[in-house]
Amino acid sequence: RADEAKTAADAVNTRADAIERASKRLIYEVVLTEDKGGFKFGQATVPDEAVSEIDQLVQQLKSNPNGAFIEIEGHTDATGGKDLNYRLGLERAESVKRYLYETHQVPLHKINVISYGEEKPVGENKTKDGRAQNRRVVIKVIA
Repeated sequence: RADEAKTAADAVNTRADAIERASKRLIYEVVLTEDKGGFKFGQATVPDEAVSEIDQLVQQLKSNPNGAFIEIEGHTDATGGKDLNYRLGLERAESVKRYLYETHQVPLHKINVISYGEEKPVGENKTKDGRAQNRRVVIKVIA
């Protein structure tokens, strides 16, 4: 019964993701992961290595604004509790939002922040490299 519920939930999530993608036009995306100099284990501050990638995104945005909207997703690995990971993902996304606002004066009403915590892994949480890939922030520029 639990397996049936999980299968049904996965199907709903897949469909919701498809609807979300169809309703928004993704212009470009930047992924800040630990293995590319991004967020370290348990940390929420924007790493120096990630700053240049964010700055590059802002330059693209300024050269081609298109009335763009920025969506920032915070993600974590599965280490630790679910509530802690949700909060850490949110803190990571909020720190990127704060950087965009304070450094580049990106209007706050053009930025949306969401935390997925450990819910959307891209790597295997059983390996060190997989966990490093899962500790990430995804910045999407949407028209």
